[in-house]
Amino acid sequence: MKSEDDLIYDLIFSEKESFKIDISEYILDIYQYDDFINKIKKILKKSKVKIIISDPLMSSKTVIWNLKVKK
Repeated sequence: MKSEDDLIYDLIFSEKESFKIDISEYILDIYQYDDFINKIKKILKKSKVKIIISDPLMSSKTVIWNLKVKK
């Protein structure tokens, strides 16, 4: 499992603006992806990072979250 804190750091401070996040790398139960996404969105909002595109794509094994932000 990857660290959620590292993901948050990258989303806030990285030069990148587009991200393709495999949510299964951060949570055990992929069916809880809504909770994970909402948690990250709240943190980004508090950090003054604007979400341009938020598109979670669910398959039988994983959820890929296509995310574009503006800092």
